[in-house]
Amino acid sequence: MEPVMTEPPRIPDPETAKRLLNNLRRTHIEMEEFNLELEKITAQLEHDIRQQSLRRVRG
Repeated sequence: MEPVMTEPPRIPDPETAKRLLNNLRRTHIEMEEFNLELEKITAQLEHDIRQQSLRRVRG
């Protein structure tokens, strides 16, 4: 079996590198926002479950 020759990674031109970096930064911010929303939803669900348990104990 012959070894597969792969090309070394190509360094993008500065304009492409800048565009890719901007896209990566935007994606990172979007993921941070998404995670904050998930944390908010999780906290609300935990609160609702606690309230439901409290009502059950009292009721």
